[in-house]
Amino acid sequence: MIDPWTIACVIFLGASLTASAVIDLRTGYLPDQLQILMTVVGVGVIIIGSPIGVTWESAAAGAAGGGIFLMGIRWLFSIVKGREAMGLGDVKLFAVGGLWLGPWALPIVMVIAGITTIVGAGVMTVLREKATWQREIPFGPGLATGIFVSFVSAAVKLRFFPVTL
Repeated sequence: MIDPWTIACVIFLGASLTASAVIDLRTGYLPDQLQILMTVVGVGVIIIGSPIGVTWESAAAGAAGGGIFLMGIRWLFSIVKGREAMGLGDVKLFAVGGLWLGPWALPIVMVIAGITTIVGAGVMTVLREKATWQREIPFGPGLATGIFVSFVSAAVKLRFFPVTL
C-alpha cells in the first residue's frame, strides 16, 4: 500500500508535468512559473522526506548534473545545427527532474524521453497525415513523461529503477 505522502507527491508531480507538457505542445515553451513551483515543492519534499529516498546530496547532484548535462547537449546541437537547437526550458525541466529523482535516474529519464518523443512525433504525423512540426519537435512532453514514469517506478519500488546506489 502506498502512503498518503507518496500519493500527494505523485499527484502534484503528475499534474505539474502534464500541464508543462500540454503547454509545450501548444506553444513550444515550458513555463518558468511551473518549473519554479516544481523546484520549490521539490525542495520541500526533500526537507520533509522524499518518498523515494532521495537525499539532499542526491537531489543537489541530480539538479546540477541534469542541468549541466542538458546544457552541454543544447550547446553541442546548436553548434552542429548553426542555430539554437533546444530551449532552456528543456534544460530547466531536466534539472527539476534531477532534483526530484537524483542523478542515478537521469539516464532512464533520458531514454524514456527520447523514445516518447520519437514515438509521439511519429504517431502525430500518421494521425495528421503530414509532418506535425516544421522545424523542432517539443522535447518537454517526453522529459515530463520520463520524469513521471521514473518517479512512479521508484515509488512502487520497481527493482530496475536506480534512485540510489
